[in-house]
Amino acid sequence: MKTNRFTLFVTFSLFVLFVQCQKFVETNKEARSILFAGILGSCFSLDTCFDQYVKTTDEGASFQVYDQNGSRIYARQSVLDYNTYKPIASGSKWVTAITAMRAIDCNAGSAGTCGTVTAGSCNNGAVAGAITLSRTTAQVLGWTGTYANVTLRQLLSFTSGLNAGGGNGSGQASCISTLPLGASDTQKNNCVNDIRDQSTGTPGALYQYNSNHMAVAQRMLEVACNKTWDTLFTQLIVTPLGWDASQAVWRGNFRTGEDTDGSLSGAYGLFISPSHYAGMLNALLTNGIAKDSSGVNVNTFLTSNSVTEILADQYNGARIGYSQFSAFGYRWQYGLGNWRFCTVTDVPSECDKDLVSHSIGINGFFPWLDKNRNYMAILAVNNLGRKNGLNLLPPSSTSLFFAETVRPLIHAQIGR
Repeated sequence: MKTNRFTLFVTFSLFVLFVQCQKFVETNKEARSILFAGILGSCFSLDTCFDQYVKTTDEGASFQVYDQNGSRIYARQSVLDYNTYKPIASGSKWVTAITAMRAIDCNAGSAGTCGTVTAGSCNNGAVAGAITLSRTTAQVLGWTGTYANVTLRQLLSFTSGLNAGGGNGSGQASCISTLPLGASDTQKNNCVNDIRDQSTGTPGALYQYNSNHMAVAQRMLEVACNKTWDTLFTQLIVTPLGWDASQAVWRGNFRTGEDTDGSLSGAYGLFISPSHYAGMLNALLTNGIAKDSSGVNVNTFLTSNSVTEILADQYNGARIGYSQFSAFGYRWQYGLGNWRFCTVTDVPSECDKDLVSHSIGINGFFPWLDKNRNYMAILAVNNLGRKNGLNLLPPSSTSLFFAETVRPLIHAQIGR
């Protein structure tokens, strides 16, 4: 039922966009025919589905599937290599949430390979106290007024009320993408204060999908731990997982590649390879055990409680103010840095029974995790997007359609 409903949603949205836009936009006819053949027809193996999909991409693509032990059981690539570092857009949100939970675990002395983020080292702030999901902007950043009681949990789940002001609240403060390289504390504080001052949402009552929440979350972590975001990310993620520090970078503007400061771009700004991303995601699949770049287990990377928090429903009664998917009637809810895709979206216990967790990017990068069937998959693509998008629709739409097409094939292969 869920797959059929989703396929109808994608088909309808593509059709609407096609009808609305085709008279105005010059398109790649070959790519369009391939894509619509995929919608109207079907493919019968992972290889043929991937080969059909990749013909519509800008830079090629890769696709990997991993079993419950983190072993790769399927891999196919075209042009874009598994180890090539590219921007992952909103795939970054999952990384930011995992970095935050690593800081919490390391500060509590519950995780390993933490660098200088040791027990009690993230207790800084206007009101000193250990960094947790319950710490507020008042306690860490010294905020007062309407947004003083916004929690780190609300920031990572986009329920903080910090919208972009006006319209549907889906934009972001311009300072996030224009911070100069090596931005000062003052410049970062001014930016998050601007986010606060332009917001109109009620904390805890409104879900708004935008970049502002995570920018404030990153600043809270910097202040609480008395370290820059780059330092936290390096010590908590890059070093223990053996990522290439010269390539695993955050940029404020990933589309242009210019050297702006990425320490507030946790919603979209990371460059990483799909293979290395999989090593990190392995911790959510195996209840806390990540894999480094050589495939070696990194034990106690996350506590089991942190894994649960990241994947759990975090709405707590908030209503959807803006979600790019709710416009089509699909009311996915949210964990920490990741969507919760299921049939019964508004009942967490029911949603958990057929849950697919994911963090799709606007450029088509699409990692997902199925804890019930014990596997994860990563479709890596960087379409910004003249071809895969057909100039008509976001690349995320075609990636979603591909994923929904191949999921039953994966399930048949693993027997679950």
